[in-house]
Amino acid sequence: MRLEKKTSITQMKYRKIKMKKIILGLMAVFILVGTSAIAAEQLKYRLLLQVSEDSVDHLVQALNNARSAQKEFGAGNIEVEIVVFGGGVNTLKFYAPIPIKDKVREVVTEGVRIVVSSKSMRAYHLRPSDMLEEVRYVESAIVELVEKQTLGWSYIRP
Repeated sequence: MRLEKKTSITQMKYRKIKMKKIILGLMAVFILVGTSAIAAEQLKYRLLLQVSEDSVDHLVQALNNARSAQKEFGAGNIEVEIVVFGGGVNTLKFYAPIPIKDKVREVVTEGVRIVVSSKSMRAYHLRPSDMLEEVRYVESAIVELVEKQTLGWSYIRP
C-alpha cells in the first residue's frame, strides 16, 4: 500500500513538472508570436537601385524612383540606396550639370544613400576628389548588391 502511495505521489510530481514545462513552453510561443507581430508592424522596406550606364537620364530616373518610393511608402518607412558602378560613375563627377548636383543633394538630404564603386572609379581613373561630395564609396558594387539582396533588400534596375 505504501509503495502504491509513493508511486502515485511520484507520478503526480512528474505530471506537475511536465505540466509546468508545457505551460512555460506555451508562454514562450505566445511571447515569440507577439514579438513577431510587433516586428512586422515596424517593418521597414529596403530598396536598391542600380546606375551602371554613363547616362544622365539613367541617373535622373534612379533619383526619381528613389523619391517616388519615399513618397509612396513614407520616407521613414523605407531605406533607399542607389548603387553606382561601371560607366555610371561618370554621372556623379563634381562638374556634373547644376540641376543634377541639386537633385543629388536633395535626395541625399531626404535620406537616400548613393554609393559609388571604388573599383569602377579606378577603371575610369577617378578619385574621390573628382566626385560629388554627397556620394559614399564601396569597394565593389557587385558585392554591395549581392550582400544587400541577401539581407532582403529589393533590387531594381531602372
